Amino acid sequence: MNEGAILAAREIRKTVAQFDLIRSIEKVMLGPERKSHVLSKKERLVTAYHEVGHALVASVLPYADPVQKISIISRGRAAGYTLKLPDEDRKMHTKKEFVDDIAMTLGGYVVEQMVFDDLSTGPSNDLQVVANLARDMVTKYGMSALGPIALEGTGGRMIGGGESVDRGYSPQIAKAIDDEVAKLIEEGKQTARDIVTRHRTALDVISKKLFEVETLEREEYEALLKAEGVEIKDVYRDARLAEEKLGDPTKQTV
Repeated sequence: MNEGAILAAREIRKTVAQFDLIRSIEKVMLGPERKSHVLSKKERLVTAYHEVGHALVASVLPYADPVQKISIISRGRAAGYTLKLPDEDRKMHTKKEFVDDIAMTLGGYVVEQMVFDDLSTGPSNDLQVVANLARDMVTKYGMSALGPIALEGTGGRMIGGGESVDRGYSPQIAKAIDDEVAKLIEEGKQTARDIVTRHRTALDVISKKLFEVETLEREEYEALLKAEGVEIKDVYRDARLAEEKLGDPTKQTV
C-alpha cells in the first residue's frame, strides 16, 4: 500500500487506484523497471515466447491463478515476467494447485525448446522454483507415492547440496525422493508441452503481439486468447458448479 501511495503521489493523484497496487506488487516482487537494460531483437523475441508460454499454460489449467499481466520490460534480474494473482485470498494450497503451478512454471522452458530448438539461460530461476516446489510436495506435504510422511531433515532444506549431510534416512529413501521429484517435474513438462502444442497458433500470435507492444494487460491478453479460440478457464465458476453438484458436505446427514 505504501508503494502504491508513492506511485500515486508521483503522478500528483490524491487517491490510490488498483492500478497503483498492481504496479507496487511488481516493484516489490521483481524490482524496478530497467528500461536501460536493452535486449537484442532475438533476445526480446525469445523472452516474448517464453513469457507467453507461462501465460498460456496458466490460462488453460484449471487450478493455476489468472494472468494479470505479461511484459518483456526488464525488472530486477528478470528479462521479462508473467504476473499471476488469485481472484480471492487463500490460506491453504492443494496438490492440484501445485501440480498446475509446476506445469505453468515450465511453460517457458518448453516453448523455448519447441519454437527455437534451443534453450537460453532464461528458465534458470524457473527450474529452481520447480525443483523446490516438487521436493516440498514429496518431503513436506505428503503429496507423492511415498505417502503421508515428513522427510525433510532438521538441518533445513535438502536442495543445493551441503546444507545437511545427515538427512536421517537411507540412500534408498533418498533415491525414492529423487524419483518422485523427477516424476512430478516430467509430468508438468509434458502437460505444458501438450497445451502449447494444442494452442500453437495462439502462442505465435500473442508472442508476436507482445514483442511489438512489450506489455499486455489482462483484458487485452484474454481478448487475444478468445480471438484464437482458446477457452479461458474459470476456476471459481467451476468450483461453485462442483459444490452445487455435490452439495454442502457440512449439511449432509447420514
